[in-house]
Amino acid sequence: MKRPDEVEIIKLFQRRFGKKSRFVAEDLEILNLADTSFAVKSDMLVQSTDVPLGMRLQEISRKSLAACVSDFSCKGIKPRYATIALAIPRGLSRHQVSELAEGFARSSREFGVQIVGGDVNEGKEIIIDVSMFGVGKKMPRRGGAKVGDIIVTSGPFGYSSAGLKIIAGKTSANAQFTKKCKEKVFKPTPRLEFGLKAAKYFSSSMDSSDGLSITLNDMNKQSQKRFVITNPPIEDDVVSFAKKNKMDLYNIVFCGGEEYEIVATVPPKNLQKVRNLAKRSKTQLYEIGYVTSGTKVVRLEGSKERIVRKCGWIHLRS
Repeated sequence: MKRPDEVEIIKLFQRRFGKKSRFVAEDLEILNLADTSFAVKSDMLVQSTDVPLGMRLQEISRKSLAACVSDFSCKGIKPRYATIALAIPRGLSRHQVSELAEGFARSSREFGVQIVGGDVNEGKEIIIDVSMFGVGKKMPRRGGAKVGDIIVTSGPFGYSSAGLKIIAGKTSANAQFTKKCKEKVFKPTPRLEFGLKAAKYFSSSMDSSDGLSITLNDMNKQSQKRFVITNPPIEDDVVSFAKKNKMDLYNIVFCGGEEYEIVATVPPKNLQKVRNLAKRSKTQLYEIGYVTSGTKVVRLEGSKERIVRKCGWIHLRS
């Protein structure tokens, strides 16, 4: 019998929960209770799949919070509270546990999130399950793109993918590029300031941590529109890295994951406002394409269209 991957498992649960379930693929869930609308997110970090070689304990705990914060960022809702459930291996020392705790303390201050409780259990490796909460009534959905909208990202792609390959010792790069890539891997930075101000001008948005291709394909499918990529968010040093190591630039940029950028569609009338907000928040905005009628995600190479296949990080498949 075929083993189900992450996507198939979610679909199995959706079917079991029935049509009345609110179990919909979104970065956040909005729950209405009396006169208040709560935004909720849960995300799990598992040491063996989410922690690259060389990542310090404080960076591990920070990453677990950053993953949730990134989902709030793309929807323009401020995260306020979090609970943390931990699995701790028996061999972890008091000092090491203190390092994990220090990482949570520092990153909670950095992101403005108050940790209000949680749970601790024993496990064979470090596992951190974060549940995060905020308050907000409206947010751009993954499926709101309209014909004529401009597709944007809040930063370049490819550095995290390159960084993971450098850390694994599979490639070579100069010291400056290596430092930049490792910084992206070990200290991902959600675009919270930009997202909180700009999201109200988005027609659709999504966090990109599973990879640019997965993000674009999920947004295009839910929007039932065709996404045309004309200017992929690539910097020259990533191009040089790919050439030097004889690697597929497409895979590095579209299939890598771990970027924690915002991918959004913006109506033309709102584009200048988004540009201005990006500048004020020191966010490097990339205008990578446009939305039209039809299906699929394609990228233009001269006069040719090439399908952007769905690739990236999918648990139990990748």
